[in-house]
Amino acid sequence: MAKNTPKRVLLTRENNESLAGFLREHGIEPVEIPLIKTVHEAQNEDVEDVMRDMGSYDWITFSSANGVRGFFKEFFKKFDDIRTIGIARIACVGESTAKEVRRLHLRPDVIPAVSTALAMADAMAEYETLDNLKVLCVQGNISQPDLPKTLDQKHGAIVDTAVVYKTELLELEKDDPAVADFRKNGADAVVFASPSAVESFVKNAKNLLLGEKAVRPKIFSIGPTTTAALKKYAMTPYMEGGEVADLLLTYLKA
Repeated sequence: MAKNTPKRVLLTRENNESLAGFLREHGIEPVEIPLIKTVHEAQNEDVEDVMRDMGSYDWITFSSANGVRGFFKEFFKKFDDIRTIGIARIACVGESTAKEVRRLHLRPDVIPAVSTALAMADAMAEYETLDNLKVLCVQGNISQPDLPKTLDQKHGAIVDTAVVYKTELLELEKDDPAVADFRKNGADAVVFASPSAVESFVKNAKNLLLGEKAVRPKIFSIGPTTTAALKKYAMTPYMEGGEVADLLLTYLKA
């Protein structure tokens, strides 16, 4: 790539309008190759039971922005007043998830300093004792059981789960224009926003194999859980953090 060519960032999740627009505003070219697909719909019958019990929970936990979107899609099918959520405190795993909650004019009560499920559980327990409190954990179909298990076994909470979205790993076509462009030219950075995107990247590695003259990207991870998934495949992030747009700008404009 020529020296005056704009810096490029590979974005690996769907619905990148906000980040892609931010990059373009700063003269950076987004390369969009979604590796996962998210379907926001109830994935188990328990969701109906949860909605019937709405207003009885002491806490509702959200482990991703997709969880927020999926949960309130189901919520507003049943209710037309946000106050039906009752007096539940809200815990969000990180700032990106909290931002999605705030869009609904709700204020998160707990956001852990470290964006992991276990840190969120401990932060909730520091906020108040969870013994015999009723907690709803909003999850996706491939969410790890760490959070409900910890809340139940370590902190004595009464835990329900609601699986409100499904994540599917996509299979990339080798002759897809964006995929072919990435193989030829590479990128200056690649952003991973979830462990499932990492899994899909590895699954599609053959079709993403960079050419001899392609730029090898630095890896940016949205948080510790994604970083752990990367390290499982011997990929070490250059930077990690929820405010990935600022991190990218700092690196690419240096």
